[in-house]
Amino acid sequence: MEKVINLLSEIEEKADEIMKRANEEKMELHKKLEEDIKQLDNSIAADKADRIHALQAQINKELAEERQALINDCNKQLEHMESQYQHNHDALVNKIFLSLIQS
Repeated sequence: MEKVINLLSEIEEKADEIMKRANEEKMELHKKLEEDIKQLDNSIAADKADRIHALQAQINKELAEERQALINDCNKQLEHMESQYQHNHDALVNKIFLSLIQS
């Protein structure tokens, strides 16, 4: 009978050791999973920041190009108006003069 009790005691001790190791492994796996999740979050955040930066750079470039196109268009319009004024100066002066005299 004493042998059976000793065997049961040994079995219980081994079962406790197995349970302790299983809990330790579980804790290690949990810790590793948390670290992996943290790395994934950091990677996603870095990727998102890179994409945002790239989009901002692209938008800034497009805005600068559009702004330059508007400036060029305005300059062309001003040049055209100046050219019209230079070519039609006398006619415009006469037209204004006649309109003043007639009123």
